[in-house]
Amino acid sequence: MDVIPSQVATASPAANATVTTRHADYIAMSDKWRRCRDVAAGQDAIRAGAERYLNKLTDQTPESYQAYLYRAAFFNATWRTICGMCGMMFRKPEIVEVPNAITPFLDDITMSGEPLHIFAQQLAQECFTVGRVGVMVDHPVLPDETTLTIAQAQSLGMRPNMKRYTAESIINWRTGSVNNITKLMQVVLTEQFYIAKDEFSGSTDTQYRVLDLVPSATAPMTRFSYRVRLFRIDPTTGSQYQVGNDAYPLMNGKPLDTIPFVFLGVDSITPNVQLPPLIDLVDLNLAHFKVSADYEHGCHFTGLPTPCISGYVPRSEGEKLYIGSTSAWIFNDPSTKAYFLEFSGNGLAVLENNLDRKEAQMAAIGARLLAADKRLNETATTAAIHHGGETSILSAVAQAMSKGVTTALTTFSQWAGATGNVSYDINRDFFPVPMDAPTLTALVGAWQAGAISQETLFDNLQEGEVISSDSTFEKESAKIQNDPPAATKAPAAVKPDPGVAPPSATAGTTVA
Repeated sequence: MDVIPSQVATASPAANATVTTRHADYIAMSDKWRRCRDVAAGQDAIRAGAERYLNKLTDQTPESYQAYLYRAAFFNATWRTICGMCGMMFRKPEIVEVPNAITPFLDDITMSGEPLHIFAQQLAQECFTVGRVGVMVDHPVLPDETTLTIAQAQSLGMRPNMKRYTAESIINWRTGSVNNITKLMQVVLTEQFYIAKDEFSGSTDTQYRVLDLVPSATAPMTRFSYRVRLFRIDPTTGSQYQVGNDAYPLMNGKPLDTIPFVFLGVDSITPNVQLPPLIDLVDLNLAHFKVSADYEHGCHFTGLPTPCISGYVPRSEGEKLYIGSTSAWIFNDPSTKAYFLEFSGNGLAVLENNLDRKEAQMAAIGARLLAADKRLNETATTAAIHHGGETSILSAVAQAMSKGVTTALTTFSQWAGATGNVSYDINRDFFPVPMDAPTLTALVGAWQAGAISQETLFDNLQEGEVISSDSTFEKESAKIQNDPPAATKAPAAVKPDPGVAPPSATAGTTVA
């Protein structure tokens, strides 16, 4: 079970292969996901989409259309917004609590060198880009579950790991009621597997991983067991076939009664599909690109003055008139006129104003980094209020991710045989609002008066970013003990100057 998940399912569904069936919500949302992916990917992806994102002009030849397409500049406000949101969400470290036994595993949560922190950042990026991502907790199949202890299995690399699946890779799912509880009963995932051609080359193809719950043989109405199957499509017949046998992963020697797969959405960890959070920005970004194409097209044809001659008949067929410092035009007919055609009017100005307006609109719905902030004299409180509306998506994604990753880590911990509290919490303080001097003075005064504890003072100073978020109360207390304030230090002994004679110890003696 170490196949890398595909970014996009590329195989076309076969007519007689039901494993390739797409969920109705998947089909309804796939076009929006593609737009979001291409816009976030940037200019090359938009140009590759060609007429999907930029229509041809009337009677435009393929060559002229390519020039029209490649003159347009794509202003990627969407990707800047995604990066900005991820940066604000992870500007402070996450708070992670796991049993000590699995703490070393967090440095390589995927068993491919990816630590939990980077894994979580990629999850957030997926949520902001398309509004959906999945996490599967997996465990390699042990050679002999009855003869290996947990420590022995881990020494062989047989430990749990996490895999990330994009929205496009989760093609089908189904929920059901078990003991009056709605549970995930099936999920179908696409993955890419490698087909070696020779020692140095090969190709990839799509396979389908099916995770489901099947009735238990002992209690088929109330108990279910987790099953894993792998399918591929025969390229000749188009029919599906299973690779290997059904697998029933065990946790501590017993079958799992839930599918270890977690959906992460904008504000939910259920299988329900949600709109991409930045879809309005994506569509406006594409509209901006179309206006940019028209503007650059107009600049190309009107930007350079065009020489024009009226009242002149060429002396021979195919006569050429050159322009430049080494050429001169001499005409015998005095009525002949030579001049330059130059563009005038407001046509391009209208397009330019349209671009500016769309950039302002993009700033208003998410890409605020693109517009200058003129509120220079705001207080910290006022600035926080102004930012409140912009943090709604950030807060929703942070809350959903905190809950979803906690669920995945709990399964991960149990599968590793570790016991203890498990929690994962993402920072909610997205905008730095430093503590002002009056607030700092008031807090210290309250502590000195005994109104608040020293630990409460520390928490407030840390929240106000006076103390680093990486520090702890114990560490800060140790620093204070090692280097106490100057007022509490004993005065240092004054060393005598070797060039000055010490005063006489005799009473009443005066030293000149």
